[in-house]
Amino acid sequence: QLDASGEVPAASLFRIVRLIKLARLVKLLQSPVFTDLLYMIQGMLGGVTTLLWSMVLFFMIVYVLALLFREILGRSEDSGVFAYFNSVPRAMFTTFRCSFGDCTTEAGLPIFEFIAGKWSYLTILFYCFFIFAVTIGLFNVISAIFVESTMTSAMALEQSKKQSRLQDERRWCTAVSTLVRRIIEISPEHTILGSMSENVDDIHKVDVPCSVIDNVAKDPNSIAALRDLDIDPADDEYLADILDPDNGGTIQICEFIDGLRRLRGNPRRSD
Repeated sequence: QLDASGEVPAASLFRIVRLIKLARLVKLLQSPVFTDLLYMIQGMLGGVTTLLWSMVLFFMIVYVLALLFREILGRSEDSGVFAYFNSVPRAMFTTFRCSFGDCTTEAGLPIFEFIAGKWSYLTILFYCFFIFAVTIGLFNVISAIFVESTMTSAMALEQSKKQSRLQDERRWCTAVSTLVRRIIEISPEHTILGSMSENVDDIHKVDVPCSVIDNVAKDPNSIAALRDLDIDPADDEYLADILDPDNGGTIQICEFIDGLRRLRGNPRRSD
């Protein structure tokens, strides 16, 4: 709304500026420079469920071990580590610390050094087994599953974007028109009078030598069009051979277009 002087209030102007900045930020994130960042964010979001279940599993293991340590080490005040296992929550916190290698007293002395002198070696062996099982076994399994979930989510995002590009008819028409126009321009035997849309039938019947396709595949504009079609760069050098399976030496424009459609995306058995 306008104020009495007919000017835009400062608050409304600031809101407009914020919206403009937000729109610029969203547009900036769509830049190829931030592709890896978006993949990492998507991967982290995809691995959240796995991470939460990993926390539940780790909590259950810590809880069971804390109950055991509470009964063994938290009943006698003469154990030297009574303060660290005198209750279940305190025992859980101590067990959690020991899982990550911080198994020391307030003075910085190892907790289980006190236990070694007052308890049997079975307790020490159990502690060693616990540390080995958690750090080498459990943590590695959790890390592997989390990485797998993250990679799967990132690959799903990439596949979704690629599928969206393959279904973009406007992208397809623009890139094919560019390539066909370059073929006609490079071919010394063919010219098109008027627009391409007015000569569609004649263009489809055009036969061009494979050497023309080779020259087109080296043209910068044509290469950009092939990348827009998600055609593997490794196919550029052999494009004429791929699109001329009968080795006839010439390729019709309709065969060229049909071959490009088959080359798009990942290889399929139907190709």
